[in-house]
Amino acid sequence: MSLQILYPSNGAGAGNAEVIDADIVAVHGLYGDPKNTWTNRQTNAFWLRDFLPQDMPNARVMTFGYNADAALGGTTAEIIDHAKSLLSSLVDKREEDDVDCRDLLGPQDAKAEICLGASQTYCLYRSLFQARIEQRFNSISESTVGIVFLGTPHRGSEKVEYGEVLATLATSVLNKPSPRLVKALQVNSHALMRLNTEFRFQLPKYQVVSFYETKPMTMLSSLVVEKHSALLEIGGEEQIPVDANHEELCKFAERESDVYEKVFKRIRRMIKKQNHVSRKSPYIGNASSYNKHYCVPHNLSAIFTGRDDIIQKISEVCLPSDTENRPVKQKRFVLYGLGGSGKTQTCIKFAQDYRDRFWGIFWIDASSHVTAHQGFLEISRICGVDEDPKAGKQWLSNAQDHWLLIIDNADDPYIDVSEFFPKGNRGSILLTTRNPHCKIHSTVGLCELGEMNENEAVTLLLKAAGVEDAADKAVQNKAIPVVQTLGFLALAIVQAGAYVRQGYCNIEEYCNVYARRRQRLLKQFPVQASSDYKYSVYTTWEISIEAIENMCSETSQNAIELLQIFCFLHYDGITEDIFEQAWTNSYKREGPPQDIAHIFYMHHQVGGWDPIMIREAAVLLASFSLIKIDETRRLMSMHPLVHVWARDRLSEELQRCSWVITSSTLAATMSWTYKSTDFLFRRSLLLHIESCIRFCRDEPFLSRYSEINRLEMAEGFSVAFKENGRLQEAMELREKVLEARQRALGSEHPDTLMAMNKLANSYGDLGRMHEAMELREKVLEARQRMLGNEHPDTLGAMTGLANSYGDLGRRHEAMELREKVLEARQRLLGNEHPDTLRAMYNLANSYSDLGRMHEAMELREKVLEASQRLLGNEHPDTLMAMNNLANSYSNLGRMHEAMELREKVLEARQRTLGSEHPDTLKAMHNLAHSYSDLGRTHEAMELREKVLEARQRTLGSEHPDTLMAMNKLANSYSDLGCMHEVMELREKVLEARQRTLGSEHPDTLRAMYNLALSYSDLGRRHEAMELREKVLEASQRMPGNEHPYTLGVMTSIANMKREKVEISNIEREVSRNKVATPRQRKPRSGKTTVPRGRGLTTRQSSSKHGRRHRADEQHRNAHERSKIRSRNSSSTRHFEACMGKIETSPPTQLRPGAGQLFQNSNPKAD
Repeated sequence: MSLQILYPSNGAGAGNAEVIDADIVAVHGLYGDPKNTWTNRQTNAFWLRDFLPQDMPNARVMTFGYNADAALGGTTAEIIDHAKSLLSSLVDKREEDDVDCRDLLGPQDAKAEICLGASQTYCLYRSLFQARIEQRFNSISESTVGIVFLGTPHRGSEKVEYGEVLATLATSVLNKPSPRLVKALQVNSHALMRLNTEFRFQLPKYQVVSFYETKPMTMLSSLVVEKHSALLEIGGEEQIPVDANHEELCKFAERESDVYEKVFKRIRRMIKKQNHVSRKSPYIGNASSYNKHYCVPHNLSAIFTGRDDIIQKISEVCLPSDTENRPVKQKRFVLYGLGGSGKTQTCIKFAQDYRDRFWGIFWIDASSHVTAHQGFLEISRICGVDEDPKAGKQWLSNAQDHWLLIIDNADDPYIDVSEFFPKGNRGSILLTTRNPHCKIHSTVGLCELGEMNENEAVTLLLKAAGVEDAADKAVQNKAIPVVQTLGFLALAIVQAGAYVRQGYCNIEEYCNVYARRRQRLLKQFPVQASSDYKYSVYTTWEISIEAIENMCSETSQNAIELLQIFCFLHYDGITEDIFEQAWTNSYKREGPPQDIAHIFYMHHQVGGWDPIMIREAAVLLASFSLIKIDETRRLMSMHPLVHVWARDRLSEELQRCSWVITSSTLAATMSWTYKSTDFLFRRSLLLHIESCIRFCRDEPFLSRYSEINRLEMAEGFSVAFKENGRLQEAMELREKVLEARQRALGSEHPDTLMAMNKLANSYGDLGRMHEAMELREKVLEARQRMLGNEHPDTLGAMTGLANSYGDLGRRHEAMELREKVLEARQRLLGNEHPDTLRAMYNLANSYSDLGRMHEAMELREKVLEASQRLLGNEHPDTLMAMNNLANSYSNLGRMHEAMELREKVLEARQRTLGSEHPDTLKAMHNLAHSYSDLGRTHEAMELREKVLEARQRTLGSEHPDTLMAMNKLANSYSDLGCMHEVMELREKVLEARQRTLGSEHPDTLRAMYNLALSYSDLGRRHEAMELREKVLEASQRMPGNEHPYTLGVMTSIANMKREKVEISNIEREVSRNKVATPRQRKPRSGKTTVPRGRGLTTRQSSSKHGRRHRADEQHRNAHERSKIRSRNSSSTRHFEACMGKIETSPPTQLRPGAGQLFQNSNPKAD
C-alpha cells in the first residue's frame, strides 16, 4: 500500500506556480494498478502524469495503490487498514510540504468493473468515513471538497452476473482473478450497500461528479456498469453520460480526448470554486477557527433518512454567498408542513452538515412569545451582550460574520413571526412552521415537507426497526405495505419501527396489528426514542387542535365542527360544492333536514349561499396543516393519518352525531337534474358516500330497525351508485331499505311499494328478471286493491310490469298491459299529456318488438309531433322522441331519414348539454349506427372511438356504458375487416362482464355470444360452438325455453352444426371423385420431345391441365360451401340483427330502464 506523487516529480515545484492549489488523489479499483489503471494500452499515455499537469500546473497529482484482493478478504478490519493507510499517507504528505491544500479524491474502477467497484467503493467510502470520525484525520475530511466517480458501481451487488463479467474481462486483459475475489463480490454486496447508505446520509456535502458509460465493451453485449449503478442519486450530484465504454472512461489516448477534457474541466471547476470561497471566507476549511457557536438544542436522529433534495435546495440559497462582497438581503427559507413530517430534524441535519460554513448557528423555539424570548436571551448571553432579548437580536443584526438562525415551531397563526427576525440584510434564517401562510416571509425559497417517497420511507422503517439486512429486496417488499398504511409520514414510521424493534410484532404482522389497535399504536411513544422529539403521532396533532379550541372564537368553533365532518368524508377531494349544494337543495325544499339544521354552514343566509364561513374555518385548519387547500381548484384534503386521528379523538356519542351530520349533508346534496355538471358532481360524491357507509363497521349502515332519515340517505346513495354503474351496491342498499320500510310501515304503505319498485329496477339491472317481475306483480296487485285500476300510481305499476314481461319475452302480455295504460291515460288526461305521450312511446316499443314496425312508426310520429308543439324542438323529451322515430325509420330501411334525425339530435344535445353528457354520447353512438348502415364505416368508427374514450375517462373502464361502447367499436372494426382487434375487444368485454355481473347476467351472455361470433369469423369454430352452447344452457335456465333470445341461440347452434355436417359431406365427395393427373410416358430412346423453352412437354401439358382441373373443382367446392353457409345463416339473420352481433341496450326511454336481453325496436341503438 503506497501513495505515490506523480507531479511535481522529485519534490520539484509545481511548474511556475508559487503554491499548490489542490491535491488530486486517484484510487484504482479491483485488480487495478496505480499506473496501468490510468494508462492507455495503445499509446501508453499515462494521463495523470502526461496530460493533467499541463492543464492543472498548480495541482499535486497522486495515485494510491493497494492489494484489492486482500481488501475483499472477508473482514472489515482489512478494509479499514486500507482506508487508514490512504489517510495516513495524505496527512504525512501535507505535513512534509507544510502545504494547506484541498483534496480531490477521484476513484476509478479497473476493467472488471463490478468487483472493482465493490473493492474501490469500500476503500474510498471507508477512508472518508474514518476521516470524519477520527480526530487525527479530521483535516482530510474538512479539506476534501469534491469527488469524481468514473464508472463506479455503487449498486454493484444487484446483478449476480457481475462476478462472471469480472472473470471474463480480467481473464482477457489482466491475470485471472482468484475464485476468492469473485466470490467475495457477492458475499460483501450487502455490506457495500450499507457503506453506500452511510456515505450518502452521514458525510458532509462534497461536490460530486459521476461519469457513466453508454457503450458496451467489445467482448460484451451489455454495459459493464449500468447507469442506475453508476449514480449515487444524491442532491447536487452532476451526472455525465460519456460516449465511451468502461475502459475508455479512465484510459485516454490523447490530451484532446473529449472524455479527458470533460474530466479535467470538472476537477478544475471544483478547485476554482473552492479557492474563490476560501478568499471570501478565510476561516472556511478550518472549523476550529471559524465556527465559534453551535447552539442547537436537539440531537440528530441516528436513523435520519432522506430529504437530500430539500437539504440541497436549502444549501443552494442559504449558505454564505461566493460572489457577493456584501449581502443584498437577509436569506430566509420557509420549511412548512404537517406536524411529524420531520421539519425539525431536517433543519438539524442541515445545521450539522454545513456547520463549518457559518460563524454561528442559533436556535429559537417560536411556539410562543415566552419561548422565543428565552431563545434570544440565551443568544445575548452567548455573545456577551446585555441579557435582554432585544440585545441578542440587535447583536445578530450587526454581526460581520455569517450566522444561521433556525426559528422552529412557528405554528401559532396569531403570532407574527417577523418580529423574531433580526433587522437588516445579514445572516440566514431557516423557519419551520405548520402554517403555510408563513410562506410570505420567504426571501430565497420555501418548501413543503410532506410525505416521504417510498424508498426513503422503507429505509427509515428498516433502520428504526433495527433490521440489519436493509438492502434485501424481500425485506424491503415486506416494509412497503407498512409505510403505505402510515401515509409515508416520518414520525409514524419511526414509531412503527420502534414497535417492531421492541419485539411486539414483526414487520409482516404490523399492518394486522395496526388494523386492530390503531389508536394505541399511534398514541404510544417509544422509551428508546431515536431523537429527542417528545410527542407521539396523535399528541403532535392534539396540540394543534387544543390551540384552535383555546381561541374561543366563532371561526375556531366552526373549524372544529368542520374537522369533525371532514373525518367522515373521504380524506381527498373535499369541495365547497358539497356544502353549497346541500344548502341550496335544502332551501329549495322545505328547509334543512333536522339533523343538520343547527350546523353553521346550513344557517339561513340573506341573498343566497355565502362560502365565507366555510373558507374561514378551512383556512384556520390549514394554518396548522391539519388540512391542505388547493387554491386553484378549491379542493381540500387531509393526510390519511390526520383523517383517522380526527375521528379517533371523538367520543362514541360525538362520532355518531358527526357521522349523522356528514351523511345527512351528503344526502342533501342529491338533486335529480341531468346536466353534465350534475353527473360529474354525483360521481365526485362516491368516495365520500363509501367513506360514510364504511364507518358503520360494528353494525350495518342499514338494518330493518334503521330510522327514516337513514333510509332517505340510503335511497339517495343508491341512485348515485346505480348512475355510476355500481349496480350491486345499489341493489344491496335498496334491499335493506325495503326491509326497513316493511317493518316500520307495513307491506302496502305507499313508501314501501315505492321501495319495492326501486328494488325491482335493481333486480332488472342485474339480470334477475323473474325476481323483478314478482315484485312488480305485488306492487300492481296492492295498488289496484288500494287505489283502483286507473289511479296514476296503479298505471305506473302496470307500466313497470309490462317492462318485466318484455324482458322475459312475454311480448304479447307486455303489449296488452301497455294498451290498457294508453287507453286510460288518453281518457283521463287527454291525448297530449306528458304521461299519455310516455304511454304511447312504450306501446310503440311493444309494436316494434312484435314486428309491427309501421304501427310503431305511426305512434312515434305522433309523439314527436306533439312534443315539438308543446315543448319545443330542443326539449329533452322532444329529442328523445326524435331519436325513437329514427329507430323506426332504421327498422323500415329508411336509413337516410334515420341519419338526418340522429344528426339533428346530436347537434342539439352538443349545443344544450355539452360534448360529454351521457345523452350526447348516446346520440353520437346512434348516429354511428346510421353511418354504419349507410356504409360510412370509417366515420362510424371515429364516432365510436370518441364515445369509448369519453366514457372511459368520465365513467371508468368497467361501467356498463363503457363496455357497451367498447363492443360497438368492435363492430366497426369488424366492418373494416380487423377481426383480431374485434376479438381482443370482445374478450375484454366478456371478462369485465363476468367479473362485475356474474356468468349468467343477460349482458354477460350477450358478450359471450358476440365473442363466439368473433371466434367463428376467425375459423375457431370449436371454441365458438362451446361458447354458444354455454349461452344456450344459461338462457334456457334463466329466461326460459320460449324466450326469443333462447330460440335465437338454439337456431344459431343448429345452423352451425348443420353447416359443419354439409361441408364435411362435400369434402368427402370431392375426395372420392378426385380426377387423377395422367401419368407421363417415358420418351423412347433416341427421340426427343419439343425442345426446352419452346412449348410444353407432354408432362408439362398434362400437369397444366391437371392444375386447371383442380382449380375449377376447388372453386366449385368453395361455391357449394358458400351456398350452404348462406342458406343456413339466412334463417338466423333476423336473430343476429336483433343481437346485432353486438351488445345492445334499450333506447333512451321515458321509463326506468331494465336489463333487456336485446331490443328489437332498433338493435343497434341506445
